[in-house]
Amino acid sequence: MTGRSSRSLRLGLALLCAGQVFAGPPYLTDDPEPVDLHHWEIFLFAQGQTSAGARSGIFPAVEANYGPFRNAQIQVQVPMAYADGSDGRLRHGLGDLQVGFKYRFLEEESAGVQVSAYPQIQVPTGREEEGLGGGHYRIFLPVWLQKSFGAWSVCGGGGWWRNPGADERDFAVGGLLVQRQFGETAFLGLEVFHQQASSTEAPASTAWNVGGGITLSPHLQAIASGGRTFSGPSGSQFYVGLRGTL
Repeated sequence: MTGRSSRSLRLGLALLCAGQVFAGPPYLTDDPEPVDLHHWEIFLFAQGQTSAGARSGIFPAVEANYGPFRNAQIQVQVPMAYADGSDGRLRHGLGDLQVGFKYRFLEEESAGVQVSAYPQIQVPTGREEEGLGGGHYRIFLPVWLQKSFGAWSVCGGGGWWRNPGADERDFAVGGLLVQRQFGETAFLGLEVFHQQASSTEAPASTAWNVGGGITLSPHLQAIASGGRTFSGPSGSQFYVGLRGTL
């Protein structure tokens, strides 16, 4: 497996709430709800996929989100990446750092739907030659929406990746998530997520995921998801993590 192919695989996984309805991690489809004002949300997680028998992903990884003012969120993600090399050996090391800023410009209480923009930048801190980094600054420009119906919620949206590099392509992604909340202790959801071709070697793909979580304490939640690609290269993906709030 080439480093270029490994980068394309990880791009499909790179796309990562306070309140009664939880979305975003562990799903690929994000949600528009920012962290509460002056509060923290911290994830410790592993995320990866297998495609045509080759593995890639990030583990361990830490993501910290902070609400600096109302309807806003600052994000910083520090991942350790892994990928199968062309010699069959698993490579492991620092991946590409990610920073983002989410701003919710429509609220459900007043507009009937939540809508947020969530631009993110990936910094090329991972080793490109080993498939652990992109070798270039990459930009993601998405818009996410959410509508709630009692214990049920629907999230959707997507965006555009600026993906420079030899044989690489800019591409779009989009997802739709339906989720059910069970009181204040658990949630379960199903999503479908599509990604356009991200390089000359990585065709478009569409995947499904089932995910959920359970509250372990007032400030700690275990979350996980898993699924398979049903259109495009055969493969599977997973997410396992802990979410803490402060």
